[in-house]
Amino acid sequence: MGGIQGDKVLSITIRNHFSALQSLFFLATILIVILYFFDFDRGMTIAFAIGLSIDAITSLYLHLEYLSKNKGEEYEVRDTELIRRKDGKETIYKNDEIEKVIVYLSPALYKNSNFHFLAIEGYHYAVVKLKTGEELILTCLLAPRIDKSLKQMRGVLFEKRKRLFCNI
Repeated sequence: MGGIQGDKVLSITIRNHFSALQSLFFLATILIVILYFFDFDRGMTIAFAIGLSIDAITSLYLHLEYLSKNKGEEYEVRDTELIRRKDGKETIYKNDEIEKVIVYLSPALYKNSNFHFLAIEGYHYAVVKLKTGEELILTCLLAPRIDKSLKQMRGVLFEKRKRLFCNI
């Protein structure tokens, strides 16, 4: 039973939602602290509000896009297979059926950094290309670091690609 050790179930959870949005919360907190020290100067408040709004809108766009892509899905990662559960159906993809996995990462995540200047830098996803031509998309709402969750699959070719805005 080589495929049973170290199984990892990937699903959308509240923790994963907060993990994806934590940079936005952190940035908002930092900006409020800075504004407090400047006595909420009108010009700085407007500039920070505009900057934070742009970052929030783009990250919420990615969040909703990712949520719509993986809503109702659950994946189980084993070293020999990937199991997809959706709408009560279970589909098993053996590693030899997978052509490759392409992971799209922000520059910060590509360098394996945990520091994100913008909230959009925390969003990333993986495309599992099957030999049949079908593609599975797994987003960071399923696991905080989807690339590391899929790495345990033996014999599967992994490719990392850098993107500033990781929309699907």
